[in-house]
Amino acid sequence: MYTVLDTTMRDGAQHNKISFSVEDKLGIAEALEQLDVDFIEYGAPSFDIETKDFENRTKLSPDKLVAFGMTARAGTEPERDEGILKLIAAKGNYVSLVGKSDRRHVEKVLRTDAGEYLNNIRKSVATITKSGKKVIFDAEHFFDGYAHDRDYAMASLEAAAEGGAEILNLCDTNGGSLPAAIRTAVSECKKTFSVTIGIHAHNDAGLATANTLAALEAGAEHVQGTLLGLGERSGNAALSTILPLMKRLGLKDLPGLNLLTPVCRTVAEISNIAIPDSAPYIGAAAFTHKAGLHADGVLKESDTFEFISPESVGNVRRLVLSKQAGRHLVRSKLEGVIPEATEPEILSKVYAALKEREALGYTFEAAEASFYIMAARLSGRKVDFFKTVDYTVIDSSDALSHAKAEISVDGVTVSAKADGNGPVHALDLAMRECMLKFFPAMDSVSLVDYKVRVIDPKSATGARVRVSITSTDGKRTWKTIGVSGNVVHASFIALEDSYRFALNDDFNGLFA
Repeated sequence: MYTVLDTTMRDGAQHNKISFSVEDKLGIAEALEQLDVDFIEYGAPSFDIETKDFENRTKLSPDKLVAFGMTARAGTEPERDEGILKLIAAKGNYVSLVGKSDRRHVEKVLRTDAGEYLNNIRKSVATITKSGKKVIFDAEHFFDGYAHDRDYAMASLEAAAEGGAEILNLCDTNGGSLPAAIRTAVSECKKTFSVTIGIHAHNDAGLATANTLAALEAGAEHVQGTLLGLGERSGNAALSTILPLMKRLGLKDLPGLNLLTPVCRTVAEISNIAIPDSAPYIGAAAFTHKAGLHADGVLKESDTFEFISPESVGNVRRLVLSKQAGRHLVRSKLEGVIPEATEPEILSKVYAALKEREALGYTFEAAEASFYIMAARLSGRKVDFFKTVDYTVIDSSDALSHAKAEISVDGVTVSAKADGNGPVHALDLAMRECMLKFFPAMDSVSLVDYKVRVIDPKSATGARVRVSITSTDGKRTWKTIGVSGNVVHASFIALEDSYRFALNDDFNGLFA
């Protein structure tokens, strides 16, 4: 039987920008429960002061909870070692006990006798197992130790097995081993020991996934990692990648895998990190198709350009509008949103407008809300619920910028003034004040991101710029775009589209 242990809360917390509170850990545990992982390592009772509070409040089964600790201190009998006693007192039924398998570390770092240390491993494991706990022995630096002194590395595993360890977990602690070396060592361990062999890979050489697969191919049946690959230095093996691979290989059923992407996003939010767009399976770009040929293929037969369906891992397919896009892709984007725009005559107008605007510097793959506004207008739908009569922006040496806006709605004209932190902020506030007099729902709309990019830098200060604005109403998040030789005017174009999108009920189901 293959088992998986997630160590996000323990090993993942060694990431240099992460520090989990008890509330964070409870949230992570709740999220991980949805993925059917077998074990969740939550911390070290000896030096993580929040572990007791976590144990008291978590709803995780004792069979899933794993506390982490070290072998007894040199010169201390395990039954009297404070760290061992805290592991025994932990709520869970399992303990991860780390011990060094590299003789150099024992003699040069711990500065203790190598033979005595093996006895310490044996007695520490035995003391814990006699209490009724089950031990996963983390053989730290095993692969480096195996390469340097094979006999000692194997002796450390033998000592743990003699003490009663149920899993011998081989750690590539420095993350520099190659798959062939992993395969060789795991194969020997599999032949030598009757207990389960596990793998704990780090990603310093970019090989954590490859090394985990090599271990599985060689007979390992226990896998450790952190959900998002978080960890010290370059991180750990990412279970977000390994879990789908284990299911693909038929090693584990994982009925909750269709929740992988939302669970990963929850853990990323708690960890205060962003998931890279390019992350396999769970990234925003993992199932995004931009090239016209690729988009055409995936629309006709999805498996021609996708080896796995996005839904199977809780992600979604995205077809990106760009100058590489063909009419088939434009049509597919409009179906179900503006169906009349798929009629040949209107579709030709939309396609021509798309190409024309991209020639001016628009990039609709990063601002699809502006594309839908354009297509709806060309289809004859009402998208201009207001008309901007005029706007003025004054930016001086003062700390604040000043703006005045005037809009008209059904023949009624209003104006407003506002001060802001910069011209775009001031203009947004003035426009928003005008619209709130007609559209109270605009009060829930806010800007969450603003980007400016120079399109033709050779023109220096006269260059055209592309402004991208991200907005939200708390339920949806959308992006709009504007291009002009005037950064304020480019911003105004993007702002107007953002307001139009927010006011248009036809777009309620988009970007939710």
